[in-house]
Amino acid sequence: MVGICGACKNNVLVTQKRIKCSTPTCAVWYHHECVNYDDTISFSRATWICPSCSVSKPKQDNSNTPIQNKTRRQQSPDNTPLPLPQLGVGNSDQSIIIQEIRNLRREMKEHFDNQQASLDKFDFKLSEVQKEVRVLGGKFSTLREDVDELTKSVQFLSDAHDTQKGSIENTATTISHLSIENQGLQSQMNELNSKLDLLEQQARDCNIELQYIPENKNENILNIVQQMAAVVSCDLPVGSILNYHRVAKIDTHSQRPRSIVLKLSSPRVRDELLAAVKRYNKKHPQEKLNTSHIGIAGEKKSIYVLEHLSLKNKKLQE
Repeated sequence: MVGICGACKNNVLVTQKRIKCSTPTCAVWYHHECVNYDDTISFSRATWICPSCSVSKPKQDNSNTPIQNKTRRQQSPDNTPLPLPQLGVGNSDQSIIIQEIRNLRREMKEHFDNQQASLDKFDFKLSEVQKEVRVLGGKFSTLREDVDELTKSVQFLSDAHDTQKGSIENTATTISHLSIENQGLQSQMNELNSKLDLLEQQARDCNIELQYIPENKNENILNIVQQMAAVVSCDLPVGSILNYHRVAKIDTHSQRPRSIVLKLSSPRVRDELLAAVKRYNKKHPQEKLNTSHIGIAGEKKSIYVLEHLSLKNKKLQE
């Protein structure tokens, strides 16, 4: 507000068209419409004199200079315009001013309607955006639940993996210990097998094996052995023969007769018999020890007199 209008006595706002009297003793503000001031006319505002000051000047016509004391109200674009005061302005000028005011009001109303329509569109779009945001919020909530479930599943799998990893590490440690222990046991077993083979062979130190002597149900193995010893010129008393028997075949389908095993009284007696057989075969290369020498009729078949070796030593000999 800049002052009080000298005509309508209402406030003169900074947003309203206004003019001030140039008389130093007056300096009163007026609304343009209250004094019918036309700012389109080339007239200096600095020398403008209000109607009151113009009336007080001598030698001038005062019949057309009364100032109306009327009540002025704020107008909106929808209010009916107040009748303009007649202050020496022609009807044509007044009509032009009224028309311009109406045009201004129409433009302002159109501008207001456009703004209102834009606001309505904005409200509609905002409502749509809010709906989409709510839908997205629901989807995000569902997605968040899925992510939480996935996180729980991943955590469960991670824990299970850690547990399985720990179990595998423990199992690997146990396997490593068992492997070391197994190697130790394997070494001990090999050592025991070696000792067992040695003991087994030592247990046969007094034995002799006779191979390829035909089998007979009524055979007398003791007579066969004594007759063979006589052929090779070996003194073999009956008391030096502790045991004798035929052993089972390794291959049950073989047609080869079962071998005879003699258990003699000492390794010395065994060695003497083996040496005697060896000497005999050497002296008689064309007539080596065979079945005819021990009184077995039929086709002559060589008789082999060998050490009674363990199964492992036999395989090594082969």
